[in-house]
Amino acid sequence: MQSTNNSARYVVLDSYRFLAASGVVLFHYNIDFQLGLATRFTIVANLSCMVDFFFMLSGFVMVQGYRSRLGSAREYGEFLRARWARIYPLHVLILACYLLLIAIAHLLHVQPNHPEILALSGLPANLLLVQAWGFLDHPSFNVPSWSISAEWFVYLLAPAVFAIVRRVSLSFSMLCSLLMVAAMIVVHNALGAQDWMDLTYQFGMLRALPSFFAGAATAEAICNGQLRGKPSWWTVHALAASALVVLSLDVRRELVLPVFCSLIVFAALADAGKVPSVMKNRVLLVLGESSYALYMSHVLVSVPLLVAARRLHLIETPWTFAFAFASFGITIVLSLLSYRYFERPMRSWITRVAKTPSANPSRDSVSTTSSSSTIRGGD
Repeated sequence: MQSTNNSARYVVLDSYRFLAASGVVLFHYNIDFQLGLATRFTIVANLSCMVDFFFMLSGFVMVQGYRSRLGSAREYGEFLRARWARIYPLHVLILACYLLLIAIAHLLHVQPNHPEILALSGLPANLLLVQAWGFLDHPSFNVPSWSISAEWFVYLLAPAVFAIVRRVSLSFSMLCSLLMVAAMIVVHNALGAQDWMDLTYQFGMLRALPSFFAGAATAEAICNGQLRGKPSWWTVHALAASALVVLSLDVRRELVLPVFCSLIVFAALADAGKVPSVMKNRVLLVLGESSYALYMSHVLVSVPLLVAARRLHLIETPWTFAFAFASFGITIVLSLLSYRYFERPMRSWITRVAKTPSANPSRDSVSTTSSSSTIRGGD
């Protein structure tokens, strides 16, 4: 299979990115709106794993877009500039919104439920995108943004990751990812710490590394012909269903990671075959393009609705679901507007100002990048 620098060929991954982002929204809204779904459905409590899907997708897409374009310090700088232009403007905009909330709360003499999250002492770490590097001992400002801090960490390591996966076999790369996961488990068990797949602000950047590495390795294997084929969409859908089944079971969450990896590979190969699929529906693809904003803004958008629900004493009533659905709907609309009228123009402006000589790298990666997270991507 020929190497490619155009990740847009795998547009179907955008659809999966939107679904994964929606899963993270459900995970957070279940907690914030006290929906009580996690006590009845194990999968809801495990939807935070969708962030690991973002990290894996990010590694995959970065290799597809940049595998042959990180051979010099100049190209590395262009890569970081392109990634910064993708994730940073919206991050700063949302930070500014949180600062506005602090000012409003101060004027109205309102005490936030979690004042430590809005502590100005955490602002420098957020501005430097290191809020998930262990410098803070609590969540800070826009809680989901920890994952783009972790993404920034793996972006900095991208040349080393790309060099490794290019020089070794896919099986050896997968062994490396497995050893990373095993090391995380052993260290956390030895320290009596929380599950490593719950890491966010407390060294969440280490959580991103195994998944990013695995995604990069599989993308390299497709580019160099180690992985090839034309799987059916039924196989892809079966893998997606399998991931949901694993998340629904009371088992170690690490077990979903190889399923995520297989899903990304099979979806990419099926997409390359140009066979129609429901996952290539135009609506899903458009929503996928705006999934970064959905992921980044959903907590902020929920704040006024949560305040209203609490003031009306509707938390833990059936009406809570209506508030959560309304918040989700508003977030989707704002995300679509953000992508079209803020994120894309800002990215284009930064690219013009930088006057980079290479072909537009932002298009190579934006269409299927997470976040975050991931996401992904997320991103």
